[in-house]
Amino acid sequence: MRKPAIGISFKIYKNKKTDMETYLGELKKSCVGTIEADLFVFPSMGTLAVASDYLVNTEIHFGAQNIAPIANGALTGELSIESLIDWQADFVEVGHAERRQELGETDKCIAKKIKLALANQVTPVVCIGEDETQKKRLREQLNRQLRADLSDIPEEQLKKVILAYEPIWAIGQKEAASADYVHQAHRIIREEMIDLFSDEVAQAVRIIYGGSVSKENTEAIVKDENVDGVFVGRFGHDPQNFKEIVDLVLKIKNEVKE
Repeated sequence: MRKPAIGISFKIYKNKKTDMETYLGELKKSCVGTIEADLFVFPSMGTLAVASDYLVNTEIHFGAQNIAPIANGALTGELSIESLIDWQADFVEVGHAERRQELGETDKCIAKKIKLALANQVTPVVCIGEDETQKKRLREQLNRQLRADLSDIPEEQLKKVILAYEPIWAIGQKEAASADYVHQAHRIIREEMIDLFSDEVAQAVRIIYGGSVSKENTEAIVKDENVDGVFVGRFGHDPQNFKEIVDLVLKIKNEVKE
């Protein structure tokens, strides 16, 4: 049984120190002590130091929404993994669709970031997914990304990767992808991981769903055995909503376990 993973990314919605302090203060009250799942927070880059102050030495992980593909050097404006480690962060988001589309991130660059994170004992949450035009070629698109992003990584390290399946057409929308579609996509990802790597790796890797996740749709989404959690966006900006989503995931996964 894979340990559920439940995370939230704030993109650049909460950028003030006081706003993040308020949120994390409430989150700590409700979620610290949750050991049945790996909880993680990706604050805006400007509030990473706040997350470090509030979450170090708690059960809630935190990290950055991006890192540079190298640890140290001439890359103006990038965040170094050295800073992330200095903050005692242990997660990083890699390859989000917005960075791929708006900032031109390539699979080659994403693969470098994943390897760098793993080499520094930081857990990469790797975002993959298809756009509206690629729905009919879902398996092909997911295979291409998995192959390109995870190539040349030793199997023991691969097991530590969290894959965040985020259909691009569902990000920031009123509703998530249907539960049936999510379950199909997660099953395909698991099958492709077997073909590309091994059954052992495929069964160890956690696959979570992101794309308009809310407390109203979480239960249906995580009922499938291949869905190991959710990656929440704006519907988790209220810490109570995030807590309710955590509780729903744990409830469903405990029922499956029994």
